[in-house]
Amino acid sequence: MGELKGDGVVTPLLIGRIFEESDIILLLHSDDLEALDDYLIKNVRKTEATQELVVVPIYEIALLPSFDSVVEMGEAPEAPVGEQAWEDELLMVMARIDVAPGMDKAVRSAVVSLTKDSGVTPMMAGHTFHSKEFDLVLFFLSRDLEAAWEFGKLLRSIEGVWDTEFSIIAHFEPMVPLEQFREFASSGRPTG
Repeated sequence: MGELKGDGVVTPLLIGRIFEESDIILLLHSDDLEALDDYLIKNVRKTEATQELVVVPIYEIALLPSFDSVVEMGEAPEAPVGEQAWEDELLMVMARIDVAPGMDKAVRSAVVSLTKDSGVTPMMAGHTFHSKEFDLVLFFLSRDLEAAWEFGKLLRSIEGVWDTEFSIIAHFEPMVPLEQFREFASSGRPTG
């Protein structure tokens, strides 16, 4: 999966390993959900190891202010003070947030206002299809499990947040350069 390439309509942005029901998370960008389906059939489902896919479209994705502190992998030694690289030492966490009816805009506003602290860097957030399980998704980097735990408590304290569920992405690799990732993530088009 790490060798996936874009086809002009669908672009792989990030791949990571998780330790849950599924083994891999793949963040893709596409302007066309039908093209995404075709891409998944042609490039992902063709492998025997791929037995099941769960596709969650993310709309209105927002890069959070602290995303700007992230630099390209391999650039960390020369990076200005206060910036960090997409490094293996950091955990990436995906928080699925269940929101009370009528509180979607207020919770989204609170989530996209979150800023970097000493142990956590909030990266990006987006709306999903308001499934039974969750309404918003938030990706953040954490220096360790304790910092992720504290950040999770902060998320649960936001008025209108009913529940949260976290997936630790233990190893992740960007599949496009950081600037291209910024461009796709901030385009306002669906990502999944």
